[in-house]
Amino acid sequence: MSKSIIAIQFLPLIGALLVLLLPRKKSDLAAVAAMAFALAQAALALKYISCGCSLTWPLAFGVTLSFALDKLTSVTIAVISVATFVASLYSFSRKQDPERSPSFYSLMLLVLFGTVGVALARDLIQFYVFWEAMLIPAWVLVVYWNEEPARAKYTGLKFFIITHIGAVLMLSSILWIYSLTGTTNMTALASLLPTLPVNTVAIMAILFLMGFIVKLAIFPFHTWLPDAYTTSVMPVTLILVGVMTNIGVYAMARFVPFFPVASMSILSKPLMLAALVTMFYGGFMALSERNIKKIVAYSSISQMGYVLLAYATLVPSGMAASVFNIINQAATKLTLFICVGVVVEHSSTYFIDEMGGWAKKLPLAAIASVFAALSLVGAPPLVGFWPELLTFSAAYSTGSYYIASLGLIATVLSAAYALRLVRKVFFGPLSGKHTTAIVNNGWNSSLAMAGGILTLVILGVYPGPVFGVVKQAISSLGYFLGGQ
Repeated sequence: MSKSIIAIQFLPLIGALLVLLLPRKKSDLAAVAAMAFALAQAALALKYISCGCSLTWPLAFGVTLSFALDKLTSVTIAVISVATFVASLYSFSRKQDPERSPSFYSLMLLVLFGTVGVALARDLIQFYVFWEAMLIPAWVLVVYWNEEPARAKYTGLKFFIITHIGAVLMLSSILWIYSLTGTTNMTALASLLPTLPVNTVAIMAILFLMGFIVKLAIFPFHTWLPDAYTTSVMPVTLILVGVMTNIGVYAMARFVPFFPVASMSILSKPLMLAALVTMFYGGFMALSERNIKKIVAYSSISQMGYVLLAYATLVPSGMAASVFNIINQAATKLTLFICVGVVVEHSSTYFIDEMGGWAKKLPLAAIASVFAALSLVGAPPLVGFWPELLTFSAAYSTGSYYIASLGLIATVLSAAYALRLVRKVFFGPLSGKHTTAIVNNGWNSSLAMAGGILTLVILGVYPGPVFGVVKQAISSLGYFLGGQ
């Protein structure tokens, strides 16, 4: 079983190196290779989803790497691998400025390599190293594959500085933990942290979690996200949405239970309030924006508020909601962003006031957008309904009635901006400068949107098998939901 962990960890790195060796003009071949490696990675993760295996790998200078594969890790790796596949699929044979190249796809696989390392790591220093390994190729993608060259350096610098502030705070917590316990092994620390003073561990926890709070773009640490999502070319945006954000959701799931409950309880209410502010801020900004990519970007900020609220409850149903959101957010947001990319490509504008009537020309994109928008607001029977139901059930179960009620009010904002986007872009009169002929999306975009629709519906109507895996995943973290 140790060989399976090695294969899962290093397959994306091997893919990145092989893709990089391809001739510059073989961009389509590079895309196919990236898709193949991403699908193989997802298949490996699902194949070994029940192995519960671990690997300790001694290196030189007393350094020991520690890896483990459980259901939470496997589900996360499968989701981010599929997201990498979708980003590569969307970009296939698509003209793009800056030009696609093998290095473009190699960097995508390097991001996947870093995130897989984050998911498998069971040592805090090792976790931090892979966290940085993930951020660096993502930063290169944001800077060099940017639709606004004049702002690319500014966007990249903001992305680099803000995300690394979170990473440095995480590192300071790791070093503090090591200075008091003499180890960074997560298994050993699980029994050592409860012996430390409660307030000390609470401070360690918030410093450590800051790396994830920044990655989830929780207010006021959100400012990198709208620029990075909006100015990056669409495949890079898909990587940021489906891979980078989801690894932040995973990390919160892994480390909220890692710190003792007594210490986390001190942080519960402040985190709930931060979640509530994020929900409303992202919702109001999405409702006021005219740029279609910024609307979806701010909606992502708002949705991460719901994810944080679920974690902050510190109860099993909240933890289950957030783990379920790894799947939900990937399916919903990837589908919505792909629809946005298709419309923008044909309308040649980002502003919804200059759109309208695109359901006549892009019927599949219109259908997929409606499904994604309804999933975004938690409407049954789509997949977004289930994590939202669990989130508010968890919030009410903790006695946080005011916060939960305000959170429910924030869902009205979600419905307002999501339905406004769909109405403005796809319905009403078609712009006079466009014909009414149906546009050919391309097989790859059509496949991605059709796959998104099926995922949203199937997991919404029949969530049982996936939810069963979610319950088993959170049980490994020490949380047990009814029916375990």
